[in-house]
Amino acid sequence: MKLCNKLKWLTVVGAIAASGMALAGPEVRVTFKNNGSEEASYSAVGSNGTMTYTNAQPKPTTSVAPGSQDLYGVRSSVSPDMGYAVVDYRMGSKTCRFSTTYTRNFAHGVRTPKWNKSAVAGGGARCDVRITSVDYSSHNWSVEFTMR
Repeated sequence: MKLCNKLKWLTVVGAIAASGMALAGPEVRVTFKNNGSEEASYSAVGSNGTMTYTNAQPKPTTSVAPGSQDLYGVRSSVSPDMGYAVVDYRMGSKTCRFSTTYTRNFAHGVRTPKWNKSAVAGGGARCDVRITSVDYSSHNWSVEFTMR
């Protein structure tokens, strides 16, 4: 009887885990480059920033030295039709808010994927973002965030 209950429990846990994986969106591989002359500090701001940090593997490092970079992946658990990464970096009084999103919507009866990117600078910072690659079969993508 105990073995039967354990098997049922393992089946339920396995089904929940599998359904979570099935709902996960594509992964974005993030490269943050610090091209400035001082250390850049990472912070998770707002609910999107917090969820980005929660879903990141490995976790973004809290500080990136001048001339260095940080690499991590983010896979949204919201839906297989969307994914995103929203990160904030600070260099003294300079700030950059980087964002990249993936959505797959219906257009004329066809599911169409779309990748977006943006960067908002503050305090005299120069913030650049570019999508460096897209895998059209899995919809995973890579993005490069650069701060000066």
